[in-house]
Amino acid sequence: MSAAAIARLPYDRRQVMAEYLDVLRSRGEDTQLVESALAAWDEHGGDPIDENCRFAAQAVAGALAELGFDRAVLDRIEICAVARQAISAAGQAYGDGSALIRISDALFAFAHLYSSHLAYARVKESTLASLRAVFRRHMRDESGLDEVLLTASLRFSALHQRVLGGAMTPLLALGEPQQIDADWYLTHCMRFVVAHEYGHVLLGHSAAAAGVSSCSGDPRWETEADELALRTVVHAQRGHGPGTALHAGLGALLAVVVVHFAERALYVHRGSTHPPAAERQERLVRSLPPHVALPVRQYGDTLLALTDRAADFTLRAVAVPWQPVLEHPRVLRHALWDDYRDDITRYAEIQSGAPDRLASALRALGTRHGTAVPAGAEAVLSGRPRSGLRLWGLADRRIEEITDPALPLSFWALLEDIRESLPAVGSAPAEQLELALYAATLTQHVLMKETRR
Repeated sequence: MSAAAIARLPYDRRQVMAEYLDVLRSRGEDTQLVESALAAWDEHGGDPIDENCRFAAQAVAGALAELGFDRAVLDRIEICAVARQAISAAGQAYGDGSALIRISDALFAFAHLYSSHLAYARVKESTLASLRAVFRRHMRDESGLDEVLLTASLRFSALHQRVLGGAMTPLLALGEPQQIDADWYLTHCMRFVVAHEYGHVLLGHSAAAAGVSSCSGDPRWETEADELALRTVVHAQRGHGPGTALHAGLGALLAVVVVHFAERALYVHRGSTHPPAAERQERLVRSLPPHVALPVRQYGDTLLALTDRAADFTLRAVAVPWQPVLEHPRVLRHALWDDYRDDITRYAEIQSGAPDRLASALRALGTRHGTAVPAGAEAVLSGRPRSGLRLWGLADRRIEEITDPALPLSFWALLEDIRESLPAVGSAPAEQLELALYAATLTQHVLMKETRR
């Protein structure tokens, strides 16, 4: 890889985490989660997400080389994970022949979550028993998934990512056979995500997508990248494992579902988006042998339905209870979750608020911070988000980026921009966050309404 390409990889996760710690400390917020993560990295020899990225990339590059792609070209593609939500997954080629693929930490977190639930749902006695169980559940229109718990877990994870910007993934306690299956699903899921982005680079798609979105925006290109990704995952499994063709097929399905959840749950607008997940799933099913296609379709239909419900933060959203995450005996609990219960409850209430109620709360809260807060709320509520954001202190250039539906915008980025600029002098960190959360949620509703016009 060229020196110029390497220079585009100034991403040091430890440095990012250290900077995040400094921010948390300056706000007087709890730093135990971040400090625990860094201690775990030291104990286990490094950042596990980067390690997973490298393993997935090695398998994908090896399979693509065996499928006939030039190894020299593959060796000039670099991959890294990023602890931010500006992208879900993106591949970009450069003029010197190198390329960079970035994968969001959010995808890894959500992939772990889906994989653990899928592994728990499946029967482990034998392949024949598994196929019989799948057939019986298909005839009864049952998935075997704990649908209430999975939906609650997805909602809990989305709330945490949207408001606090980091993963809090409620995984299930699994038996050894289930954990092996979960690891195999996760392996193939991340291989598919990585191979899809390799496909964009190798097939010449990424140049047109530069700076626009985490995907090409061209349905034909997305289909081509999916087809190559599936060929790659299947070839890698056949030649090097792990697991069976069914693990590879279900892992590819999870990749489609994970990206769909991230883009629906975490973003205000995505710019140009991937094709509908149901269409991607259907093409996937048609490309698989019958004994794999049946469970992929069965689980896919259920997973997409649960995902759409958990990821809905629009005004039409039906309330999704997330509390089972804190109470279920199979969920691996974090010591801080009970401390966060009241906070998450408040975050969930705010994000389910109607625009007029959000504006009313901003008027009430804003009286302690001058006239800009309520005036901005009135402007946004009346359909003038640019004026409202300007009153809240955002720079004109950033306002243009936020209000441009052709550019991706995560809720977390919007929240942080508002929190950093909103007049909240003398407020405690928790009050600043609450004020910004009301403002960001109100702005989100208006921007999403404009996008749908």
